[in-house]
Amino acid sequence: MTPRDQLDPEALTALRRDLEDNIEGDVRFERFFRGMHSTDASVYQIIPLGVVAPRSRDDVVRVVELCSKHGASITARGGGTSQAGQAIGPGLQLDFSRHMNRLLDIDIEGRTVRVEPGMVLDELNARLKPHGLQLPLDLSTSSRATIGGMIANNSAGTRSIVYGKTIDYVEELEVVLADATSVMMQVLDEDARHEKSKRDDLEGTCYRLVQKLATKHQDEIRRRYPKIQRRVGGYNLDEFTPSDKPLNLCRIMVGSEGTLGLTVAAKLRLVPLPEHRIVCCVQFTDVLEAMAATPVILQHEPSAIELVDRFILDSTQGRIEFEPLRAFIQGDPGAVLLVEFFDNDPARIDHLAADLEQRGLGHYVYRAIEAKDQARIWALRKAALGLTMSQMGDAKSISFVEDAAVAPEHLHDYIARFQQILARHEIPSGFYAHASVGLLHVRPVVDMKTADGIEKFSLIAHEVADLVLEYGGALSGEHGDGLVRAPFQEKMFGPILYEAFCQLKNGFDPAGLLNPGKIVHAPPLTANLRFGTDYQTNEPKTAFDFSDFGSMAQAAEQCSGVGACRKTLTGAMCPSYMATRDESASTRGRASALRQALSGQFGPEGLDDDELLPILDLCLECKACKRECPTGVDMARLKSEFLHQRHQRHGTTLSAKLLARIDRSAAWGQRLAPLSNWIADSSAARFFNEQFLGLDRRRPLPTFARRSFLNEWSKTTTAGDVALFADTFSNYFEPDHLAAAARLAQRLGAQVQLAPRVCCGRPLISKGLLDEAAQKAEATTRALAPLAERGTPILFCEPS
Repeated sequence: MTPRDQLDPEALTALRRDLEDNIEGDVRFERFFRGMHSTDASVYQIIPLGVVAPRSRDDVVRVVELCSKHGASITARGGGTSQAGQAIGPGLQLDFSRHMNRLLDIDIEGRTVRVEPGMVLDELNARLKPHGLQLPLDLSTSSRATIGGMIANNSAGTRSIVYGKTIDYVEELEVVLADATSVMMQVLDEDARHEKSKRDDLEGTCYRLVQKLATKHQDEIRRRYPKIQRRVGGYNLDEFTPSDKPLNLCRIMVGSEGTLGLTVAAKLRLVPLPEHRIVCCVQFTDVLEAMAATPVILQHEPSAIELVDRFILDSTQGRIEFEPLRAFIQGDPGAVLLVEFFDNDPARIDHLAADLEQRGLGHYVYRAIEAKDQARIWALRKAALGLTMSQMGDAKSISFVEDAAVAPEHLHDYIARFQQILARHEIPSGFYAHASVGLLHVRPVVDMKTADGIEKFSLIAHEVADLVLEYGGALSGEHGDGLVRAPFQEKMFGPILYEAFCQLKNGFDPAGLLNPGKIVHAPPLTANLRFGTDYQTNEPKTAFDFSDFGSMAQAAEQCSGVGACRKTLTGAMCPSYMATRDESASTRGRASALRQALSGQFGPEGLDDDELLPILDLCLECKACKRECPTGVDMARLKSEFLHQRHQRHGTTLSAKLLARIDRSAAWGQRLAPLSNWIADSSAARFFNEQFLGLDRRRPLPTFARRSFLNEWSKTTTAGDVALFADTFSNYFEPDHLAAAARLAQRLGAQVQLAPRVCCGRPLISKGLLDEAAQKAEATTRALAPLAERGTPILFCEPS
């Protein structure tokens, strides 16, 4: 059956029932959960029929069988960070990241590893590091990029000049084909090649077709495929010419964006970790000077040359989390090249600096010899993707011409012409990334809610495509085709090879089941946009001030989809995702749900939709996203406002009232301790808390202190060098923290006085009682104002 995707309610119910009856993994058809999987880091949105998170190969086989039966297409998804729209589709989303993320086997001596497709790159390398090994594809999204997504995309990273692309490390793939058969793809000797090609099934068809097309079109392949290191668009037919190469169908699967089969396991080649690294940062007046210097630097055989321009550096200004990362910047450079050598000899940098100085290129060189200094530099570079997308308001830096690659010797002239195109359309943009291989990421700032913005989006895309071909480059160097570059395939490869691509797709996937519209048979460039001229929002009257974003809806729209909130090894964002690995528990998932609610995409209820409650519930309002999200999403503020809006329409729940006014109950609880602690721990209290307050009975409550801090420190002076603010929680539950802070200040020679005892209102904000919180804030401000006016520092132990 040919997928039709727009299933009627009865057919959709039948599909869902079959999936729930036959799949061990998660089967999700909730509206907002589907909405979360309708976007990635691209400009597109396609709402799927449902989402399945398989647990095993058998689950994937059954999904293919059932989708074929019901006429629903399948789009595989890893971290959902693709910038071209590969990870979204109209049928069923297959999320490999939630369960199929296991490391299956490591061969230390053979330097190989077998993993499931949902394994995250950073997590894999953390497991490999004790063995001195790595998968060296250092993507900027490595904290959430999955191996399956990297295989589908043929991803590469900062050091690709040394390490190459994903295709260079894939030895074997276990793949579920479009007929639901599971096959192993690996290097075949001549006998095995002949045997596979004789098979009278889909696997045999695939082997015969790849060899036939590669042989038939080998002259056209040599003529049309760009002769540069970075090219990932189209299908990899060039990997099968000449025809006497060892045959390995892995090489056609890599970069195929899930359109030919579904990878369920991969065997990857590993390499040793480099013993030494040194880094230098060379500052330039502008991007063009940096591009002129790139061929010179390449002569010194670096392991990486990465560009960061003023646009990105300016995006870090005034952001506390980026101040340590900017320490190597001197003055106000227009561009900086980050140059790395696999060496421990600083003389390598001295020779480079002298060479550049002799040629009149660059004006300051910072040397980073210590690992900690290098880590800060690379952290800034990795943040570049989010930083370019962090503008407030409707005009955003977007991905559509961000991935073209040319030979490094053409970079200067190519970028100069690129800048002319942008200037002609009066569009600003940032430039950054892999100068070493001729690939700069360029993200023009475009308002995709307006007809003018969409027209410029299309015009720039076509003009840049022509420019890239003029320089013999590739439209995609690492991000793939997806929806944004597939419309240019025939322009890129010519009609003969485009027809060969269509034949390849039809041979592997006769029913068009797998990720339709990617690489071939693409919809128009401006179809399926996330925003567009008909995008409207229903803005409520808010208690919080969202003017820094523009509005509450724009605060939700600030999420670009890059998925930094899905990291699990570092930082604090996002604790609920780290615990659950559920998209709905990530900052991105919540922002997507709020955006779609405020724009009425699932009905007129907007923020009144009950399906939003469990999505927002696990948000701890810890503000980690405010600090760590590269685009500055503030989910704590959004959740508080959401709760406030609910209270306005439905009244405040008993749970919200009691927990928001904890300063009152805590005072009594502390006075009655330890009796109050015994009561709170009783089975009756636990039952009450679960039934009426929503607190799981298995979770013990904080215990009240025998004596509050204020009781212990009543002798403290009423005037002093510093004033210590005793917050509710510390005062009644953990007074030792306050006492330690007071003693520390005294040991440092300060005389400590207590600030006036007022509740700051933070619990009220957390539970959405914002009108009452505003009153508390005013009272707190009045109480503390005299201290501030006298210049007395006020110390707080509780960071929120």
